[in-house]
Amino acid sequence: MITYSDSLDGLTARDLEGFLAHWDFTPPEGTLLAMLERSTRVVLARDGDSSSVCGYVTALSDEVACGYISALEVRAEYRGRGIGTALLQRITERLDVFGVYLSCAPSMRGFYEARGFSGVTAFCRRKAR
Repeated sequence: MITYSDSLDGLTARDLEGFLAHWDFTPPEGTLLAMLERSTRVVLARDGDSSSVCGYVTALSDEVACGYISALEVRAEYRGRGIGTALLQRITERLDVFGVYLSCAPSMRGFYEARGFSGVTAFCRRKAR
Protein backbone atom coordinates (compact mmCIF):
# COMPACT_ATOMS: atom_id res chain seq x y z
CA MET A 1 0.00 0.00 0.00
CA ILE A 2 1.25 3.50 -0.84
CA THR A 3 0.79 6.31 1.68
CA TYR A 4 0.93 10.04 0.94
CA SER A 5 2.12 12.84 3.19
CA ASP A 6 3.14 16.48 3.00
CA SER A 7 5.46 16.09 5.99
CA LEU A 8 9.23 16.06 5.53
CA ASP A 9 9.84 15.18 9.20
CA GLY A 10 12.76 12.79 9.47
CA LEU A 11 13.48 12.83 5.73
CA THR A 12 17.18 12.61 4.84
CA ALA A 13 19.18 12.93 1.63
CA ARG A 14 19.77 9.19 1.81
CA ASP A 15 16.00 8.56 1.55
CA LEU A 16 16.09 10.33 -1.82
CA GLU A 17 19.14 8.67 -3.39
CA GLY A 18 18.73 7.69 -7.02
CA PHE A 19 15.89 10.04 -7.89
CA LEU A 20 18.10 12.42 -9.89
CA ALA A 21 20.12 9.74 -11.71
CA HIS A 22 18.49 10.70 -15.02
CA TRP A 23 19.82 14.27 -14.89
CA ASP A 24 22.51 15.05 -17.46
CA PHE A 25 24.94 16.02 -14.67
CA THR A 26 25.56 14.93 -11.10
CA PRO A 27 24.10 17.50 -8.70
CA PRO A 28 25.80 18.21 -5.38
CA GLU A 29 24.84 15.93 -2.50
CA GLY A 30 21.71 17.13 -0.74
CA THR A 31 20.31 18.93 -3.79
CA LEU A 32 17.00 17.08 -3.84
CA LEU A 33 16.43 17.40 -0.10
CA ALA A 34 17.04 21.16 -0.40
CA MET A 35 14.57 21.33 -3.30
CA LEU A 36 11.89 19.67 -1.22
CA GLU A 37 12.58 21.77 1.89
CA ARG A 38 12.40 25.05 -0.05
CA SER A 39 9.24 24.25 -2.00
CA THR A 40 5.92 25.89 -1.15
CA ARG A 41 4.15 22.53 -1.27
CA VAL A 42 5.43 18.93 -1.25
CA VAL A 43 3.74 15.55 -1.31
CA LEU A 44 5.71 12.36 -0.68
CA ALA A 45 4.62 8.87 -1.67
CA ARG A 46 5.95 6.10 0.57
CA ASP A 47 5.79 2.36 0.32
CA GLY A 48 3.67 1.32 3.30
CA ASP A 49 5.65 -1.88 3.78
CA SER A 50 9.15 -0.40 3.81
CA SER A 51 8.45 3.33 4.43
CA SER A 52 10.84 4.09 1.55
CA VAL A 53 10.10 7.15 -0.58
CA CYS A 54 8.82 5.90 -3.93
CA GLY A 55 7.73 9.26 -5.36
CA TYR A 56 7.36 12.96 -4.71
CA VAL A 57 5.97 16.14 -6.21
CA THR A 58 7.05 19.71 -5.43
CA ALA A 59 5.47 23.07 -6.21
CA LEU A 60 6.17 26.77 -5.87
CA SER A 61 3.29 29.21 -5.56
CA ASP A 62 2.16 32.75 -4.81
CA GLU A 63 -0.78 30.95 -3.16
CA VAL A 64 -3.34 33.15 -4.94
CA ALA A 65 -3.12 33.05 -8.72
CA CYS A 66 -0.40 30.66 -9.85
CA GLY A 67 1.34 27.50 -8.83
CA TYR A 68 4.23 25.82 -10.62
CA ILE A 69 4.89 22.11 -10.29
CA SER A 70 8.66 22.03 -10.30
CA ALA A 71 9.16 18.27 -10.07
CA LEU A 72 7.19 15.04 -10.09
CA GLU A 73 9.14 11.79 -9.85
CA VAL A 74 8.24 8.16 -9.27
CA ARG A 75 10.90 5.49 -8.90
CA ALA A 76 11.00 3.19 -11.95
CA GLU A 77 10.00 0.08 -10.02
CA TYR A 78 6.81 1.82 -8.79
CA ARG A 79 5.64 3.27 -12.11
CA GLY A 80 2.35 2.13 -13.60
CA ARG A 81 0.57 1.94 -10.24
CA GLY A 82 -1.15 5.35 -10.33
CA ILE A 83 1.32 6.99 -7.96
CA GLY A 84 2.17 9.84 -10.35
CA THR A 85 -1.51 10.53 -10.91
CA ALA A 86 -2.19 10.52 -7.16
CA LEU A 87 0.73 12.87 -6.49
CA LEU A 88 -0.44 15.25 -9.24
CA GLN A 89 -3.99 15.27 -7.88
CA ARG A 90 -2.87 15.90 -4.32
CA ILE A 91 -0.51 18.75 -5.18
CA THR A 92 -3.05 20.55 -7.38
CA GLU A 93 -5.64 20.30 -4.58
CA ARG A 94 -3.15 21.70 -2.06
CA LEU A 95 -2.17 24.58 -4.36
CA ASP A 96 -5.79 25.82 -4.64
CA VAL A 97 -4.91 28.60 -7.14
CA PHE A 98 -6.38 29.79 -10.46
CA GLY A 99 -3.74 28.13 -12.62
CA VAL A 100 -1.19 25.36 -12.16
CA TYR A 101 1.76 25.29 -14.55
CA LEU A 102 4.55 22.82 -15.21
CA SER A 103 7.14 21.93 -17.79
CA CYS A 104 7.90 18.39 -18.85
CA ALA A 105 9.83 16.26 -21.30
CA PRO A 106 8.00 15.73 -24.60
CA SER A 107 7.56 12.06 -23.72
CA MET A 108 5.47 13.04 -20.66
CA ARG A 109 3.09 15.38 -22.49
CA GLY A 110 0.39 12.70 -22.90
CA PHE A 111 0.48 11.91 -19.18
CA TYR A 112 -0.34 15.51 -18.27
CA GLU A 113 -2.86 16.05 -21.07
CA ALA A 114 -4.77 12.94 -19.94
CA ARG A 115 -5.03 14.55 -16.50
CA GLY A 116 -6.48 17.87 -17.67
CA PHE A 117 -3.39 19.93 -18.46
CA SER A 118 -3.03 21.69 -21.82
CA GLY A 119 0.00 23.00 -23.65
CA VAL A 120 0.99 26.67 -23.47
CA THR A 121 3.98 28.57 -24.76
CA ALA A 122 6.77 28.71 -22.21
CA PHE A 123 10.39 29.79 -22.13
CA CYS A 124 13.33 28.62 -20.09
CA ARG A 125 16.83 29.89 -19.43
CA ARG A 126 19.12 27.42 -17.71
CA LYS A 127 22.25 28.14 -15.76
CA ALA A 128 25.41 27.26 -17.69
CA ARG A 129 27.43 24.42 -16.20
